[in-house]
Amino acid sequence: MRLWEFYSGARPQISFELFPPKTEKGTHDLESRLPALIELGPAFITVTYGALGTTRDKTLDLAARILKQYRKTVAHHLTCVGSTRADVDRTVRQIIENGIENVIALRGDPPKGETEFRVVDGGFRYASELVGYIRQTSGLSVGVAGYPEKHIEAPSLEEDIANLRHKAEAGADVIFTQLFYDNTRYFAFVKRCREAGIKQPIVPGLMPIMSLEQISRIVGLCGATVPAALLARLEEAHKTGNVQAVGTQHAIAQAVELLKTGAPGIHFYVLNQSAQITDIMKGLRAEFPEL
Repeated sequence: MRLWEFYSGARPQISFELFPPKTEKGTHDLESRLPALIELGPAFITVTYGALGTTRDKTLDLAARILKQYRKTVAHHLTCVGSTRADVDRTVRQIIENGIENVIALRGDPPKGETEFRVVDGGFRYASELVGYIRQTSGLSVGVAGYPEKHIEAPSLEEDIANLRHKAEAGADVIFTQLFYDNTRYFAFVKRCREAGIKQPIVPGLMPIMSLEQISRIVGLCGATVPAALLARLEEAHKTGNVQAVGTQHAIAQAVELLKTGAPGIHFYVLNQSAQITDIMKGLRAEFPEL
């Protein structure tokens, strides 16, 4: 099933993002959690990969296994980082050979130790170029990223939305947002995107908070803001070891409000964990039994 088909009806869609582990323990842990994650009934699962091919083979292995073993639709990440057109052609061919119909096309972050993105000879500078190339050379459905608080490298939100419009015009089917913790950021972003002529579904991406260390690291990497009241609750909960419980409650409240105001679904960045997202889905289904 293709990404655009999930959002062609009125029912909101819940999806998860996983990453291929780099260690034997991480692989074992994910193997043990996958059945529980699948049992939660996400519409589809996206699978990331690292820069410069660090986990690309594992990404394909994991995505293909989820599709074949669990009969669950998947989307394979694909980035511009370190990839020539020949590299993209090869990866796309492998994706299609494994029966996968969807990709998430991203420019990608600079490799660890580098401060700026560098295009390789014969490669792509912008995600919009990658999107256009995939649409011209394959029948894959394409998802892209949107940034409610702008991409950390963008000089302004206006310019970032203009870049998103280029991706939409190049053939993107669905937009998945970067994580955020203040829903007003999403509502304002959607409004500005619609005013800019972007018509694709804009799916809010949520990353449940597990620890203060996690939120500090993530905010530093992507520039997302944490509301002062939420941060105060997290700091107080840190004293009693209840940060994850607060994070779970906030994720449920965010998701409920988003769905009640018409968001087409929620894309959860679950970080290969199952316990917290199980609690979140239980809370969501108390409000939306049809999910």
